[in-house]
Amino acid sequence: MNNPSKFYLAHMHNKTKYRATWDPTKRFKIGDIGKLKQGVLNIYTSLDKEGIPIEMSKGSRGAAMDYTSHESVTIKTKLNGAIPALGSAFTTSDAGFSFDFKGDNSIIFQTSNHQLCQLINLAEIEHAVLEKYNLGNWDKDWVIITELVQADAATIIISNSSNGTLELKVNANIGTDNLMLTDATLGLSVLREKGSTLKYIAQNEITPLYRVMGLRSAFLSNLSIGTRGQISSNVIDEGLEILEYDEREHLDLNGK
Repeated sequence: MNNPSKFYLAHMHNKTKYRATWDPTKRFKIGDIGKLKQGVLNIYTSLDKEGIPIEMSKGSRGAAMDYTSHESVTIKTKLNGAIPALGSAFTTSDAGFSFDFKGDNSIIFQTSNHQLCQLINLAEIEHAVLEKYNLGNWDKDWVIITELVQADAATIIISNSSNGTLELKVNANIGTDNLMLTDATLGLSVLREKGSTLKYIAQNEITPLYRVMGLRSAFLSNLSIGTRGQISSNVIDEGLEILEYDEREHLDLNGK
């Protein structure tokens, strides 16, 4: 697969306005501190370790996200006892899922029972970070995770093969119509595949989406804290602030 991470990171940010975790099974915590390189966050420390207190709120559990790039992928559920489609590797007694990928780049992203956590004392954190920076105790490239989606389970499939197909078989004798891609108890396994896909099937307890904030120096302004936001289509921001237009050439600590 040709650069699946770049496509996935840019695409998910464009659709959700969150940063996507790479690799998707990596687990983050609210208040983690790291550096972004090619859109990938690597953790160095945390607010707790830096002696900065955090306050956070947690949304109610039970939320789910189901995103599919519908223009380029079709998902069908195969139930036990149903006659398989022509050309399928399923037998009548099998259950599972089939995917047809029409475009060169496709994503399936599903979570179950997820929860949003976010920091709520950002003003206090901003003051502490600026104080540490002025004392030489803060790396200007560090970013802080301020929002985090925690999912009990998630399935993520990334394809870059036009006219690709994938069939996932349930390793249990299940005939119900309530099959879920995120259900680890189904024991989903690959029955047939044509093309190239990267698969994270029914991964438990992961943090697939997050937001960060960090030091920025917008054009002709003083040093401040800002959200490290938009990811460019080829994910080359390297952790620098990208505003509505590209100001990377101006983003130094002196505002020059």
